[in-house]
Amino acid sequence: MTGMVDTDEQAVTEIVDEGSALGTQRIIDILERYPGVPRAAIATYARELNERKDSSFDTEAFWEVVDDRLTDSDSWVDDGDPLYELEGDRISQYPATWHDRLGGERDPAAYLRFFEAAAPSVLGNTPGGRQRADEDQLIDVMAVVGGLGRDAAKAAIESARDEGRIVEDADQHPKAGVYLAES
Repeated sequence: MTGMVDTDEQAVTEIVDEGSALGTQRIIDILERYPGVPRAAIATYARELNERKDSSFDTEAFWEVVDDRLTDSDSWVDDGDPLYELEGDRISQYPATWHDRLGGERDPAAYLRFFEAAAPSVLGNTPGGRQRADEDQLIDVMAVVGGLGRDAAKAAIESARDEGRIVEDADQHPKAGVYLAES
């Protein structure tokens, strides 16, 4: 038997406000503030969203998508948009190895080195052919896996850029990239 899980009203409101087009990945993104979301917490949120009159949330369809996308792989899966099973009946957007190796990491260069070595398909390429991470994606990973707030992750990227350890495309670019500086 699982214990009671309290929901975060701000998270519920954010999900409702984004509307019925909100996908499963975005819901998990909103809920995942720590390494993995307990399945019981997801179930509690799904139940609350389903019961709200201002929501058209379909709990059954949501769980079908989660179950279809769930993998027990410890490493990055390139196919589709997987969700990962973690220890303790938790679900994450990122594999267990990412949490193990990068949990608590604050240095964006460490994330970029890790991606190059363990998950190169996560990276895109700069016009010059260098591998780069999408800045928003890097911030998301640093927030969820590293436990940083989004503002702190952005500040860490800016600091590493100012120190010359990484290069950041212009912020105005809709898909600004971040990549390791040449050594």
